[in-house]
Amino acid sequence: MTTVLLTGASSGIGAATALALDRAGMTVFAGFRDPSESGPLQKGASERLHVLTLDITDEQSIAAAVAAVTERLGDAGLDAVINNAGEGIPGPLEIIALDQLREQLEVNVVGQVAVTQAVLPLLRRASGRVIFVGSIGGKVAVQFAGPYHASKYAMEAIADCWRQELAPDGIRVSLIEPGPIATPIWAKGAERIDALLAAASPQAARYADRLRSFQETLRSQGKSGSSPAEVADAILQAVTAQRPRSRYAVGAAAKVVSAVRQLIPDRLLDAVGKRIAS
Repeated sequence: MTTVLLTGASSGIGAATALALDRAGMTVFAGFRDPSESGPLQKGASERLHVLTLDITDEQSIAAAVAAVTERLGDAGLDAVINNAGEGIPGPLEIIALDQLREQLEVNVVGQVAVTQAVLPLLRRASGRVIFVGSIGGKVAVQFAGPYHASKYAMEAIADCWRQELAPDGIRVSLIEPGPIATPIWAKGAERIDALLAAASPQAARYADRLRSFQETLRSQGKSGSSPAEVADAILQAVTAQRPRSRYAVGAAAKVVSAVRQLIPDRLLDAVGKRIAS
């Protein structure tokens, strides 16, 4: 039976993915920063789904979660880790609090690496797979989303490097690149802008009109974006395909942008990386 560790399972893409994998007959270890939020997911899932406390910014939490997975698996390996947990912190780079920038990178970049490092021994036992949920925001950037874009651009590089580094071990690495998806992350971003404008600093006032417009865009995308189920389907493909792709664009906007990027094939980039390292 296929076994999967999923981070960020509380809502949106994470919850949809947990249910999709469960319906496909897999054993899912679903990570929640706050397990008290897991009730709705557990009601819709089978007994194969196991809830874990997992804060990807806390090394002890990661270690405890991996220990729990290892205990359940015994001598078996882990077939896939799906790094989905993330957040979006908006704001002009001129006035973004450095602590918020650090938080954005800690959650969306460092935490993804920390979890993957921790489960690599389990993945090697099963020649498993590493899946990162990135974003089309890792290929194009727009104003007032600088911290988020920086984190997603970073994940593009990390996925590329790890794909090359783990290939000799038979571990495949895939990056999921959704366009706008209807999830709670957009509403949370809009709320952060309210807080930013409420501070009423001279710097924030300079951006106020454009920030309000950007806020409305966030709210609109939170309602009109593609379904999280579409992303879950792409993740299921990455877990089950005999030869998983290195990238899965999800949604019309993501596919258009990715088409331009594909003018330079991943295999060519991998060959260049291998040549440099040899």
